[in-house]
Amino acid sequence: MNHSGWKKLLAGLACGICLMSTAQADTYPSKPITIVAPYPPGGATDLYARSVAAGLGELGQSVVVDNRAGASGIIGADYVSRMPADGYTMLIGASSMFSVLPLLSKRMDGVYQKIEPVSILGFNPSYVVVPSTLPVNTIQELLDFLKKNPGKYGYGSAGTGTSQHVFMELFKQRAGIDVFPVQYKGSSPMVVDLIAERVVMAIEQGPAVLSYIKSGKLKALAVTTTKRSEALPDVPTLGETVLPGFEAVTWFALYAPKGVPQNVIDKLVPQIAKTMASKEVKERLGAVGVEPASSTPQALVKRQAEETALWKDVITRSKISLED
Repeated sequence: MNHSGWKKLLAGLACGICLMSTAQADTYPSKPITIVAPYPPGGATDLYARSVAAGLGELGQSVVVDNRAGASGIIGADYVSRMPADGYTMLIGASSMFSVLPLLSKRMDGVYQKIEPVSILGFNPSYVVVPSTLPVNTIQELLDFLKKNPGKYGYGSAGTGTSQHVFMELFKQRAGIDVFPVQYKGSSPMVVDLIAERVVMAIEQGPAVLSYIKSGKLKALAVTTTKRSEALPDVPTLGETVLPGFEAVTWFALYAPKGVPQNVIDKLVPQIAKTMASKEVKERLGAVGVEPASSTPQALVKRQAEETALWKDVITRSKISLED
């Protein structure tokens, strides 16, 4: 075959692959979908994953939630980044995974280059929580207690570079307290140790702690948002008490391997919007203080860039590092 013949053959093959890809996208989904939650069951990530799974199931295929915890979410993200870009394996990510971890980890930065945003899913207020047995009842009393005992107590987080970690470091910088981080593989094991007073405090999202606050096992002293949470309206904000202007909010979003066909994105985004706006999801997530939301991929890119700039200074000042 001459050079011209080879060019025609390759052009035909490329066209065929393109048509095949378009046809597959048009019939999406034609097999089960997997949503990877990169933290243990029971936390906010898992709650979002199961809400989204139920909504995407309306497209006609089963949707499985796969919890792959570890390394502050990097293990799950890395797994998804290596999957085919066909929309059948996706990742539920917390904001810290994409606005904080790429600043700390070359591995996560590399993973981030291989995935792309689909939609924001919601926003979570976080609470300053302490064990019910700790002899403090207000945020000012907590600060006084810690300032009298510098460097003596640890705070819990769901891993290095997670929202619980950087929120606490921002809180430490603003409040002038000295507590050291104790890292866990997720919120659930951290909360168990917090209740047992193995750590003295945490800044944790509603889904992981609200039931324990309401049962009296934990005390919520403040919320990190600029407005009080509807779930706990009697809990003051940090801004109105000891740290004027303080705000730290976790958002969650759906990501997919880079290169997912646009036709697939065009099916996912409106279905996610419908799911997160549904009465059932609003009631379920609202009960734990979560504000469901949705967005375009472009809006998610913008939000992520803004957050990255916000946390870069906190990381530098706190000298946070993550071993790759």
